[in-house]
Amino acid sequence: MMRLVAMAGMLGGWMVCCSIAAAAQTVYPCKDGTLVDGGIYGAFDGVADDADWYFNNTSYEGSITLSTKVGSPNFEHRVVWEYNLSSVSLEPPVSAMLTFTIRGAPIWPFPDVDVHVYSYPADLLETLGDFSSVPAVFQGSVTISPYQLPTEYSLDVSSVVSESLHDGDDKVAFRFQIDPDTPYSSNQAFIDAVDSDPSTKAFLTIDEASAPGDFDGDGDVDLDDYAVFVDCMPGPDTPPTPTIPEVTGQMCLDAFDFDKDEDVDLNDFGAFQGHFSGTRSP
Repeated sequence: MMRLVAMAGMLGGWMVCCSIAAAAQTVYPCKDGTLVDGGIYGAFDGVADDADWYFNNTSYEGSITLSTKVGSPNFEHRVVWEYNLSSVSLEPPVSAMLTFTIRGAPIWPFPDVDVHVYSYPADLLETLGDFSSVPAVFQGSVTISPYQLPTEYSLDVSSVVSESLHDGDDKVAFRFQIDPDTPYSSNQAFIDAVDSDPSTKAFLTIDEASAPGDFDGDGDVDLDDYAVFVDCMPGPDTPPTPTIPEVTGQMCLDAFDFDKDEDVDLNDFGAFQGHFSGTRSP
């Protein structure tokens, strides 16, 4: 869920003020690298043939590739990241965002490429088995165009991180790979990082999870949240178009679309009432 650091607006006489406590924690990967299947290293068989754990050390590092061209050696490169969560002091459930930067292939006529992100069981080791470690769970995808400049993305991975913390596993892993059902024979995108500089790598931002309907993230669902809810409710089958400055339609859906039908209507109002607690004392 997107949250504002600070916002103020007026609606129907209600003052809406939003703030967040500085409780977020950042976790950088403790293990990472590129895994290669096929090509010059061996058979293209779904089993990693080589591993390059040091970013920017070879021409393959940072590459996310799937090539199945007829008459050419088939190969695939997957990028993996593993995180030690033992330092996270927040109790689950938590809000967790995976932030990463991807650029397009510097080649034409490569097509737009869908990069999928999967979570898989983490062992906090650098092993070839990370290439195909199962069970892998799809977390989301981004579409990258050829020549696309480095672009930052954030993916909500709250569920898998919360589950790891709840189970006491305290570790999580993510694998970046080309959509396995791609219709194209050549696909490529890049994640550039420097192994000695964690700030260049994909990182997790872990924060307290807001209660459903708690738009301002202050730990309760009260009249401040209700004021925003009213502004976000256009009715059934209609995207929200809020008038409060800095509130977007997507923020309305994230906070108030309880039934996940892409609108905010009376069904969601019924759910909102169920979560209404009133202002709680600090």
